[in-house]
Amino acid sequence: MTTPSLTTSLLRGVARKCPRCGVGGLFAGYLKRVETCPHCGESFEGVDADDGPAWLTIGLVAHIIVPLLIFLESRELLSYPAEMAVLLGATIVSSLTLLPLCKGLFLAAVWSIAAKKTG
Repeated sequence: MTTPSLTTSLLRGVARKCPRCGVGGLFAGYLKRVETCPHCGESFEGVDADDGPAWLTIGLVAHIIVPLLIFLESRELLSYPAEMAVLLGATIVSSLTLLPLCKGLFLAAVWSIAAKKTG
C-alpha cells in the first residue's frame, strides 16, 4: 500500500481513522491510541502526540469562548451567574469535543512525518 498524501493523512486523523488506510479506527477509547490498525495492520508504535493536542484544543476553545463572552457581556442578556454557567458549559463541551479530533490530527501528522523518513 502506498503512503497517502499529507493532506489525506491529516483528514483521516481528524476523522479518527488510520492515516494510512482510512478505514481502521485510530483510538481504542476516548483518547487511547491503538497499537496497530485493525484493518491494514499499520503499527503506531512510537507515534505519540504528547502535549500538542491539548495545546491546539486550548487555542481553538479560546477562539470559541472569548467571542461568546464578548457577545454575552455586550448584550447584557443574562445575569453573571447565568453567563458563567453558559460559558463553563460551552468550554467543557467544546474541549471534550475537540480534544480527540486534535489528537487524531497530531497522531496523523507524526505518523506521516515518520512514514516519509522511512521511505
